[in-house]
Amino acid sequence: MTYSMKTTNIHRLMGALLLAGIMLTGCTKDNTLSEIVKPESQEETTDEFKEALEAIDGVHDVKMQVTPSGEDSVYYFYFRQLIDHANPDAGTFDQQVAISFKGYDKDVVLHTHGYTIYNISQYYRDDLSTLLKANQVSVEHRYFGNSLPEPADSPNYTYFNAEQQAHDLHTIVQTLKKNLFKSGKWASTGTSKDGITSALYAYYSDLNGWSDIDLFIPFCAPFLTGSTTADGSFTCMDLSTGYYMDQVSGTGYAAGSVEAIACQRLHDIPYYICTNKTLRDACNRHMLQTDPTSYRKIVNQYNLKSPMSTGDLEKDLMAMTCSMYSSYLFDKFSYVQFPLWAKLVPDPAKAVTDDQELDHLLTFITMGQKTLVDSLRALNASNSKEAQTRSVLTDRYERFWNYINSLRQEDAQPYEIQAFKELGANEFTYQYVDGTYLTAQQVRNVNHIFSPQYQFDGIFPQDKGRLMRNFRQWVGTESTQNILFIYAFNDPWTGGRPDDMAVRQNPKTQMIIDPIAVHNAFFLDSGYYTPQTEQAITDAVNKYMK
Repeated sequence: MTYSMKTTNIHRLMGALLLAGIMLTGCTKDNTLSEIVKPESQEETTDEFKEALEAIDGVHDVKMQVTPSGEDSVYYFYFRQLIDHANPDAGTFDQQVAISFKGYDKDVVLHTHGYTIYNISQYYRDDLSTLLKANQVSVEHRYFGNSLPEPADSPNYTYFNAEQQAHDLHTIVQTLKKNLFKSGKWASTGTSKDGITSALYAYYSDLNGWSDIDLFIPFCAPFLTGSTTADGSFTCMDLSTGYYMDQVSGTGYAAGSVEAIACQRLHDIPYYICTNKTLRDACNRHMLQTDPTSYRKIVNQYNLKSPMSTGDLEKDLMAMTCSMYSSYLFDKFSYVQFPLWAKLVPDPAKAVTDDQELDHLLTFITMGQKTLVDSLRALNASNSKEAQTRSVLTDRYERFWNYINSLRQEDAQPYEIQAFKELGANEFTYQYVDGTYLTAQQVRNVNHIFSPQYQFDGIFPQDKGRLMRNFRQWVGTESTQNILFIYAFNDPWTGGRPDDMAVRQNPKTQMIIDPIAVHNAFFLDSGYYTPQTEQAITDAVNKYMK
């Protein structure tokens, strides 16, 4: 993903403001939730709703499945969708949809997937659906899962863009409004790329004059514009999230606190491993064991005397280590609350002389989210009140990571292609290696081989950041859609949020940055979001969905 670069001073100011409390822009406290909850309708039987779906032109292969908890009946089906909404003669494809049905007269929450739709073992109801006691409609993104406009064995990704997906959503929503859900209000939501999909649906709704949705609530959605390289060429790689991670994530805690000490160590680790040969050698060996495929790519790049290489194999391998460290650190900040794992951050100074601390450092550098949760659980051996509290929270993360890990089993290539074409991709600053025997630019050059820009340049067309620049401008000056953007303070993806001033200028748009949240939409769980954020979302729902 890609972000517009912000200055260090702005990031520090935002950190100070946001830690003082949740930043609300334009949220109006209105009525209580009870005013928007509609009367319970008589329950329709499973067969009745299935028959109603099957009667809709273009709907086929309807199958009802029950979630493992037994709480929800979910109807999976395929909808016959135009391959190219600008050219109906191009034909149709089958797009997968799922509906958790609660009643014909109930409100509807549209979950705009940016990837593959959840199977029944992964399926869950969004908190927004729970809040509204609403029907939930989930739509698989084209070119993911079974929703393929082109043959699976030879896709050219010709019709793979946000505009086509917005038309997909519009067609499905209008069909369901006409045939099933004729009276309730509609909200659209999603997290991360799902949230981008929802927000871009709002954008294209304005461009096309659609009034499908009453309220859009994208969570943790970055809108990245790409950047210009030193030679003046465009790249989809964007430093906004990298700067945010460096300047904001993990900051604002009291001096001398565990979190403040950990944050300083996180900044020190790249410097130490680049300036101490013992640490460098240990890290390079660890990279070979951890990711031999990437390791061999770096070695091959060096052997071929690529201009992306520094010309020194040890430096190239150290650049890979810095990239791996930044990538795993990005995920830690994104998905697990910093106060939970701050105690796990190693002291790089001690790792120079202490073998046990060195092992801890190597483990931490490549510690993924699931491993991090397992490490946190190991700290809960005692029966102290603090440990019991932490145990409850890590149990939450275990459930969350079961979901995340299942998504990551899907093919990531379609996302990377769309990131190259129009959505942008995140890039790290590596600023903490400057002053060592490496420079930040050298680290970026060496690792460019792994980027979408390198992989797809010359293969697919690229909009050079046009969509995201237009979207960001539209948020502040042209949007007539009701949008509530939700972000998390420590989440690096927050660096890709719309401009704060633009949001304030438009009374139709609002933004919340929650001080304790992470990269999810579980706002009804006080372990993830503050009560103030839950109330702000409830206020927006009362205002636009009643």
